[in-house]
Parts: sequence; C-alpha cells; structure tokens
Amino acid sequence: MRIVFALVAVAALGCGGTQKDVAVKGADTELAKLAGDWTGDYKGNESGRSGTVSFSLQLGRHTAEGEVIMGGATPLKIEFVAVKGAQVKGTIAPYTDPNCSCPVETSFLGNVAGNTISGMFETKIGTTGQIQTGSWSVTRKP
Repeated sequence: MRIVFALVAVAALGCGGTQKDVAVKGADTELAKLAGDWTGDYKGNESGRSGTVSFSLQLGRHTAEGEVIMGGATPLKIEFVAVKGAQVKGTIAPYTDPNCSCPVETSFLGNVAGNTISGMFETKIGTTGQIQTGSWSVTRKP
C-alpha cells in the first residue's frame, strides 16, 4: 500500500524536516479498505489552530509517503502509521513548535466508518510535559 499523507497541520504543529517513505503496518485487507483520496480538516483545542487534512492511499505497497504541513511551513515527517480493524494511528517525528520554540511530539488516532475517518490527536510539549489535544476528520472523495 502507498499512503500519501498531507495531514495539513493535523496537530498543533510547527516546522519540521523532509519526507521519506514510512512503513505502514496492517493486513492487506485492512489497508485496501482505505484506498482512495481523502480530504477534511483539523482543529486544535488548546492551540486554536485549524486547517485542512488530506491523504491518498493506493494499492500496491506497505509504505506511506507522507507529510504534515501547517500553513506554508516546512513539512513534518510522519514516523509511523498502522491500520488495524477500523482504526488508523500514527506519530509525527519530534519537531519544534513555533509558539514555545520547544520540542514537541504528536500522535494521532482515527476511526474508519465507511467513507469517513475521524479522530483525535495529542501533542506533548517537551519542556513542560503538557498535553494539547484536537480533532480531525476526512471524507473519501467520490
């Protein structure tokens, strides 16, 4: 499977590095259910940030090519993606948040229901250990 994520600021995200292929864990039958082009949005509860989310999944390989972008910022690297049953989860490589100029780590979790995936994300602020949360949702394009 090949997943192309442009989880456009799926969290209270800042700046990050370049993108590489990322291994995607999951059974072929589970990954096949997510084939297609998906678009939607996200909103951070504490940060108030919002934006768009999109990704495409094509059948073929168990790798993801992905990025997370906040506005015109440098893409963030998706480190890990797994699909099991009706859940999609993953992590973003640690990056520097522009608000605190400190390292943060973000993880996301979503539930698949037909042509919609919706879920939440958590961003851990490295200097304080504070957790910021938010929600995201995408719909498969016809």
